[in-house]
Amino acid sequence: MRKRLSLFIAISLVITINGAGVKAAPLSDKLKNQQNQLQQNKTLLKNAKEKVENIEQEIEHLDDQIETKMREVDNNKSNIREIKKNIELTEKDIQKAESDTKKKKELYNLRMRAMYINGLGGYLDVIFGAESLSDLFLRIEAVKKIIELDKKIMQEVKLKQDNIRIKKENLKDERYMLITAANEQMEKLEILKQDKFKQDKLIKEAQKQAALYSNKVKNDEMVINQIKQNVYGITKKVSKYTPSRGVRNVSTNDIVAYSMKFLGKPYKWGATGPNSFDCSGFTQYVFANFGIKMPRVSRDQGKSGKYVPKSQLQLGDLVFYANNKGKGRIHHVGIYIGNGMYIHAPRTGDVVKISSAWRSDYATARRYR
Repeated sequence: MRKRLSLFIAISLVITINGAGVKAAPLSDKLKNQQNQLQQNKTLLKNAKEKVENIEQEIEHLDDQIETKMREVDNNKSNIREIKKNIELTEKDIQKAESDTKKKKELYNLRMRAMYINGLGGYLDVIFGAESLSDLFLRIEAVKKIIELDKKIMQEVKLKQDNIRIKKENLKDERYMLITAANEQMEKLEILKQDKFKQDKLIKEAQKQAALYSNKVKNDEMVINQIKQNVYGITKKVSKYTPSRGVRNVSTNDIVAYSMKFLGKPYKWGATGPNSFDCSGFTQYVFANFGIKMPRVSRDQGKSGKYVPKSQLQLGDLVFYANNKGKGRIHHVGIYIGNGMYIHAPRTGDVVKISSAWRSDYATARRYR
């Protein structure tokens, strides 16, 4: 009986142990699958974030190109207006010169006609028709003056004819310049249209990709909200600031807090505030409020002020971004606000907002205070 009971207990233990093993194995596999899935999600999230960053950088680059083209288009318009004005003036000058030349020729022809009508074949007839020596001298002096006058008239006629010829050549050149400028204008506008079409597609793709890392966005928003809370206390004080206080009294907190007032304002090409901005228009507007002057466009802002190493960034410093992983031409700028974040007017289709300053295309930083 005891042997049977021991055997039953042993069998029961084996079954219990084996049963536990059967249950444990699926739990372990499930955990491993969850860990693998989590790692895959992290990888997908990282890839999605990088893709969105790359797309947004490309959009910013297009914004810079479009704004540059728009300035070129405006300059071309100004040049075309100036050329048209020159053409009108040249045409008036030619008309006047031709009129003056015609009058000089008519004056000369009238006198020649009068001489022949009076029976004088020329200047020799006038001289030989003298009745006395004194009359001869008077006639010679008169003929001399007439010859000098004729010579002067003909020189003036030739000079005006030469001027007319030169003006007509200049007019021809200006008309060619006008046609060239107009063609160039059309080409630039066509490039603008293509860039904008390309940009619209990128913006839609960026919006699509942004949904793939919404959790990351939420984490960033937590940091952003913390930054907002840090500067909220001084925002009201800064609103009462007047530039008359002078640049020396401006604190970095003042600059950061004032910049926060424009969160949510839309990005617009060439806009300089206060209701819309492009990236450099935003930084210029914020600093101008404190009496600090800086160049208009981001690449020029990146050459002025004082260079600041990345490791020594302070609140209120300008951070710049460039093509080719930060080694090419500067195309974007914002204001560093601490905690690895910066406030900026990002791109077409977006608004003034706070983002991570540590982008792959980070180029340099400048201090303007």
